[in-house]
Amino acid sequence: MKVKYPIYRMVICGMMLFVLFCCELMCFPDITSSPLTNITSNTALGGGVVTSDGGSAVTARGVCWSVTRDPTIANLKTNDGTGIGSFTSSLTGLTANTTYYLRAYATNSQGTGYGKQVSFSTTSEVLAVGKNYMGGIIAYILQPDDFGYVAGQTHGLIAEIIDKFTGVPWYNGDFKTTFASGITIGTGNANTNTIVASLGAGTYAAKYCSDLVSGGFSDWYLPSKDELNKLYINRIVIGGFAEGEYWSSSEYNLNGYPYYAWVQAFRINGYQAAGYKSNSLFVRAVRSF
Repeated sequence: MKVKYPIYRMVICGMMLFVLFCCELMCFPDITSSPLTNITSNTALGGGVVTSDGGSAVTARGVCWSVTRDPTIANLKTNDGTGIGSFTSSLTGLTANTTYYLRAYATNSQGTGYGKQVSFSTTSEVLAVGKNYMGGIIAYILQPDDFGYVAGQTHGLIAEIIDKFTGVPWYNGDFKTTFASGITIGTGNANTNTIVASLGAGTYAAKYCSDLVSGGFSDWYLPSKDELNKLYINRIVIGGFAEGEYWSSSEYNLNGYPYYAWVQAFRINGYQAAGYKSNSLFVRAVRSF
């Protein structure tokens, strides 16, 4: 049997599908993305405007961002209220000198609508002594003559924010020579590993630093004699030091006797001297960056 009017049926079906498709699009919220402002090395302000709820209440809105294009709510996002209207979003935890892509979003019972994608770049981070950074406070920035210095890059020492140990010996009761002999900048970590490998278990300065997990990092160590001196020089900017003596990780070989290690007084004169390993002194852990 010959089918009548096939063209008209195709047109009608096509129109019905088009209407259904458009209705489905109309069910998602309509939103625009606002330009980024107040951009720093790790923060920025964004936002958007929900101009239509799509016929269903907007239950979540905010911005989503990523280092790749077309971010969705599966990426990093903010949650900045509900309903139609404008909103402001605070972006934190960004990486310095990085390009990000952002879209405002709004969600209702039918799904999530997105605004036009915008891009922005964070500024380069200026690192300085006394700044909170990577789990602690920057205590020293390497200079050209220091071990580990790389031209055009910024590296140095980060001090733990506070003294958690205010009275601990250098050793665990064993006066053995550990051969932790490094005194210069860049030797504190090796000293600490050497001490812990030699002495083993116990409650003592190097072990405390080696076991420390603070600020999201676990690579802390007891500073060497010269590293500790940099902490003393910058003690006011770093903050939190007591007016007492602090242990370094540098063993002090006095006439071949294994009873001493270098200490530094955090007072006005800031002297460095041999300290008896059984003395209970202050400890401030550091890590390298």
